[in-house]
Amino acid sequence: MVAEILTGCVIGALVALFARDREQRYRRNREDERTRQLAIELALHVAERTPCEGEIRVPRRMVERILLLGDRLDADPSAVRAAALAAALPPGATGDTRLPLPDGTRAALACRHARFDGLGLPPGIGGSGVPLPAQLLAAVDWLETRDGASPEAMVAAIAEESGRRFSPTMASTLVGAIDGLMVAGPTDGHLGMRVTSGALLVVGAVAPDAVASEMRPAFLAALEARLRERLRTSDRVYCTDTDVVAWLGATTPEGAIAAMKRLEPLVARVRVPSIHRMEVACRIGLAVADSDATSFSDLLRVARARSRAAEGRQVA
Repeated sequence: MVAEILTGCVIGALVALFARDREQRYRRNREDERTRQLAIELALHVAERTPCEGEIRVPRRMVERILLLGDRLDADPSAVRAAALAAALPPGATGDTRLPLPDGTRAALACRHARFDGLGLPPGIGGSGVPLPAQLLAAVDWLETRDGASPEAMVAAIAEESGRRFSPTMASTLVGAIDGLMVAGPTDGHLGMRVTSGALLVVGAVAPDAVASEMRPAFLAALEARLRERLRTSDRVYCTDTDVVAWLGATTPEGAIAAMKRLEPLVARVRVPSIHRMEVACRIGLAVADSDATSFSDLLRVARARSRAAEGRQVA
């Protein structure tokens, strides 16, 4: 009888251990996938504004810390995403950047130096007036300046800043998550910059110099609107200074080619809202992930090269 009870306890413990291990692996895989999907969007946002050559790098540690704090706060996913996008932008980016950003990201950039007591920048913004994306961004900014400190020193510093730099809620969240925040990933990294499925489209004017600089924003906005009408809601469309980039996620090479052919007649001539009612001829370049390249920087390079080749064919 005793042996049977002991055997049952051992089996029960092993089953519980297996179930817990499986749940942990599932959670890690889910978090890795969420981080990878976010990384794709981050890469597209910073692709044209990063000063480095080759692979695009984003502040992996800051992004991971924002995700962790967002989970602990049970924050709206859109606020967490907005803060992560703000953290991934090049240093010095402000809320008036031309990048097509969600409002939450602009608010995070504009108020990242705001304080709960209202003594930060912009002046007079404090308390509940500080948007959550800005609070998340400010918290990880502060953590970055204190890397290397012991957990005890960090907790003491957070307690001192509670009600001053941080809201009491944010301060208690930081303290509760201090162990996870201290073991976040390296300073920067590719964070999923290499992709193996999907395709990148680059659409621009056949004769870019023919579009006056003051008319370029209106032209790009009209081109972006034209593309959005015919792409899936899951596809991402962004403007750069010279063209429009569309990321077709989870698309086969055949599907990407079909999408390009479907879009070609729609952007052959794009009407620009102006007093001259100008029309601009456009061309498309395509690069397929894992066939042409696996990094966004290389995909952009290939797509633009093919776009110029398409321009040459149109001129001929």
